[in-house]
Amino acid sequence: MKFAASDTMLSYFSTLETELNRAIDLANHARANGADPTPAIEIPIAKDLADRVEKLIGVEGVAKRLRELESTMSREEASLQLGFEVASGKIKQFESKRDAIEAAVRISMAVLTEGVVAAPIEGIAKIDLAKNDDGSEYIRIYYAGPIRSAGGTAQALSVLAADYIRGSLGINRFIPRPEEVERYVEEIGAYHRNVHLQYLPTDDEIRLIVSNCPICIDGEPTEEAEVEGRRDLQRVETNRIRGGMALVIAEGIALKAPKVKKHVDKLKLPGWDFLEKFVVTVKTDDASAQLKPKDKYLQDLIAGRPVFSYPSRPGGFRLRYGRGRNTSFAAAGLSPATMVMVDDFIAAGTQLKVERPGKAAAIGPVDTLEGPTVRLFNGDVLRVDTVQEALRIRPSVQRILDVGEILINFGDFIENNHPLVPSSYCYEWWVQELAAKTPIKELGDMKNPDQKSALSLSDTYKVPLHPKYTYLWHDINLDDHAALAEYIRKNGKYDEKLSFPLDEKIKTILETLLVPHTVREKQIIIEEPLPLLRCLGLSPDLKRTWTSPEKDIMETVSKLSGITIRSRAPIRIGARMGRPEKSDKREMKPAPHVLFPIGEAGGRRRSLQNAKDHVEEEDSGAWRNYEFGTGLTVQKEKVGTIKVQIGQRYCPSCRTRTFKNRCTCGKFTLALLKCQSCGIEVQKPVCPKCNKETSSAMEMDI
Repeated sequence: MKFAASDTMLSYFSTLETELNRAIDLANHARANGADPTPAIEIPIAKDLADRVEKLIGVEGVAKRLRELESTMSREEASLQLGFEVASGKIKQFESKRDAIEAAVRISMAVLTEGVVAAPIEGIAKIDLAKNDDGSEYIRIYYAGPIRSAGGTAQALSVLAADYIRGSLGINRFIPRPEEVERYVEEIGAYHRNVHLQYLPTDDEIRLIVSNCPICIDGEPTEEAEVEGRRDLQRVETNRIRGGMALVIAEGIALKAPKVKKHVDKLKLPGWDFLEKFVVTVKTDDASAQLKPKDKYLQDLIAGRPVFSYPSRPGGFRLRYGRGRNTSFAAAGLSPATMVMVDDFIAAGTQLKVERPGKAAAIGPVDTLEGPTVRLFNGDVLRVDTVQEALRIRPSVQRILDVGEILINFGDFIENNHPLVPSSYCYEWWVQELAAKTPIKELGDMKNPDQKSALSLSDTYKVPLHPKYTYLWHDINLDDHAALAEYIRKNGKYDEKLSFPLDEKIKTILETLLVPHTVREKQIIIEEPLPLLRCLGLSPDLKRTWTSPEKDIMETVSKLSGITIRSRAPIRIGARMGRPEKSDKREMKPAPHVLFPIGEAGGRRRSLQNAKDHVEEEDSGAWRNYEFGTGLTVQKEKVGTIKVQIGQRYCPSCRTRTFKNRCTCGKFTLALLKCQSCGIEVQKPVCPKCNKETSSAMEMDI
């Protein structure tokens, strides 16, 4: 595979590959000794997505076909088409229709999840075909606990992939019975009470999903707790709570409905119209009509996790589209000054729960973003853009008026099926508008012009006012605008700087607009007031130049100034601290000694020291005799002998039975499969007599 990269980068890639191969050879040499579960490393090396999928699922021929499909269609379309071809036997022949469908669903899911999560192999326990009451077949997916690690999107996409394959093969949809629907309602609520879900759908939402989903979402029992009602149902195999099922319905289909609907619409899948109930949209050309505050990110908020901005509220994060070198998908950027100003609660890599477009974002510092605007104890208002300045003034900050900008790439909006929302007006936008009117190279650096240059550029080239002097007019109303203009007209003095007596109401308006100013001897002083005066309809000598305002504040300031005034922050993004403790290492308390299956014999610490002195409960009386020196001969044989459930293996050479991976004769052992019901030994995954799964697990004294 060829890469478009410099010679230095190509050399770096070559070094990585060479060292990786050397490490693999060394590991394989060590494993050849037989002390590990397998004689070679289990992780296959893949060059691209097609390789990853083929080696993850283990169906030969998938990689080649996936590359062919991706050359002519989108990844989503390719994943489902590939699943159909696997299920129909075009790539490989399977022993049964069920096996083909199971492989197809796992492959489609692996492609849709980029082949980087364990969900396709560990999150799905098995896939089966069952009968509806009318005799038709339907697909039944048994989800296991590890499906949680896949995330809600991957969970929901697995159902989508199964439905596409179902429709392509002409298999009927799942038709649930009324009592089964109510069982789902009870069971998901019980799971939430026992384990907790990120999102708990309402009872009616659960009924809507189960009644309309074309695939039967089943699961293995994961909790000891059982349901209280709707027990012993004919088509539900257990009374225990099925965690995988609850996760897929609640955190998958219900929570990720907008993402699922995006794929449904793109692939034109029928039967998923019920998702409309979970996606609130406004059919209008006005994008602002969709920008209703979303407070979901504030749910489950606990003490100790600060809220940095409330839903869509002034003072919150101002949206900027783009990405830095250290931000990407599901990762946002903040000014380093913002990180300092919020008492260092936010650091590089901190997870924030955000209002939109998705659920959360990892944070990276981006020093080209605007920092927070603050009010000091002496009344001064200023914007802080550097870490050095933030550290210097932090002890003097009374209040953060605006937390600054947040950088989110537009791909996050696309991925989350969220409508694109208006961006803050910024220099990069303004300079493009200027470049359309005149060659900007002739003008020099225009990122930080003085007030007169900014006004001159707008007057000369008919471009909007520079963002540096564009205040947040949309955050005040016409009455505030009129009050500010009238107060300055009556009380202000202009002599290169604008000054007027301190008034709390007027100061609050200036702070809402984020106009930088200082307070000295009960006088408010604005260093660069000309753009503000123009927008208030006042001349430099503070004469009024207007009679009546427009109906809209933005139209008013544009008309009074004679310059187009853009919205500086048409939308704010709410955010709070995520779960920083989750980044800590996981430890068992107390720490276990070993992972060897010694059961309860080693106590909570799985201590081999305790296990060697262990005696089974029925021998506890004899053990006491042993303590006092009686029954010594009998007890010496039982001390340290424990019963464990372990996989039984056999040597293909000398037929010795053991639990070890390598026999004393030097040969590697094989699992000895046995039907737990019939008691017969068969080297097949399914018993030919009763059709139940076989297992090598057995109780053994060691």
